[in-house]
Amino acid sequence: MKTYSIIYALLAFVVIGCSTSDDSTLPEEKEEEQIVYEADYVLLQQSNGQLSVQMLEADESELDVSSVESTFANVPLPDITFQNGSMFAFYTKVSDCDGQVTIHDFDEDISTTVDVFGDLLACDLTVTSITLDGDILYVAYYKEETSKINKYYVRTLDLASEANNREDIELDKKPSQMVVTNGRLFVLTLDWDITDEYELSVIDTTTLTVVNGIGLGYNVKRIFEDNQKNIIISYQELHTVLNSSTLAVKYVNYEEATAPKFSGSKMYCFDASGRLFYIRPDDSETSGVPAIYDFANNKALLYYYGNFLTETQLTFEFKIGQTTMVSYDDGNNVMLVGYQKSDNGLKGGLLRIQLEPEPKFLDNLDLDGVPYQIYYKDE
Repeated sequence: MKTYSIIYALLAFVVIGCSTSDDSTLPEEKEEEQIVYEADYVLLQQSNGQLSVQMLEADESELDVSSVESTFANVPLPDITFQNGSMFAFYTKVSDCDGQVTIHDFDEDISTTVDVFGDLLACDLTVTSITLDGDILYVAYYKEETSKINKYYVRTLDLASEANNREDIELDKKPSQMVVTNGRLFVLTLDWDITDEYELSVIDTTTLTVVNGIGLGYNVKRIFEDNQKNIIISYQELHTVLNSSTLAVKYVNYEEATAPKFSGSKMYCFDASGRLFYIRPDDSETSGVPAIYDFANNKALLYYYGNFLTETQLTFEFKIGQTTMVSYDDGNNVMLVGYQKSDNGLKGGLLRIQLEPEPKFLDNLDLDGVPYQIYYKDE
């Protein structure tokens, strides 16, 4: 078993001293190199139970609202979402027997709506997870057959086909989360009826058959994919790294005081080196702490607001309340932190934090909604 240590990110203020000499010649002053943080962002934000899009732009002086508009239509805040790069998808229940998935590609600014259960006549179903793999949409759901019997399925829909594009894969346990990679669909399932133990069902995406079942025990919090196509299986006290090709596993244990606590995050953002950007709950800072977890070295960096903001900025100028989003601009090596206003739950703001050579506050933008997720547009 491997144990990791936690590192707290602190700003280092260095005072450079000067010594006197007999040489009265002053050294030539070097002009400080100015870093330009130009970027375009697509921000998903929530307000009054609605999810909307705000386009943003940044130049060498500030972050601001862009004049560019998106075709994304305001929708009720969804319970089930999926995001991978520029692709964002969410499920909306239409009736007890039907629902639809809306897919929006923010690079192309095009929305597609998919009718998921139009072929079912009599049912009482609940969708638990959705995921995309190219033109294939996967929807995990269960159906109540009787008051004591449930049926569990993953439905596949071929978005490139106009006819007969639906197929159901029956499972023996309740599906809760899904990850698709390396030609396999990994479904986190729960033995809801008897043991309350979790299992990972491995489905071949070509044959649509369950080819393996991996017992996971109790209290699995979440599964997700890292940037190396590994499946991360997260518990409160440890995580498991599952190789999606070989199914080999590696266990990483935590000490209670130094647990990274990334299992509660709904949105995941990785940089090219495999660092995870997320919100870490913290007893001493109830708003949640922006954090980075380095899987390669099993270390977490915590970016407490007080390390790069003054008390006046934190409390009175920006009025930072709950942290709602942490993401990464890989073109500029900048952390993006969304928050809810402490005095108005319907409004929020967005901070940009320079990461190298040391954490440094760049700018803040006040918003009419609360940040939900952000996408950096790499033109």
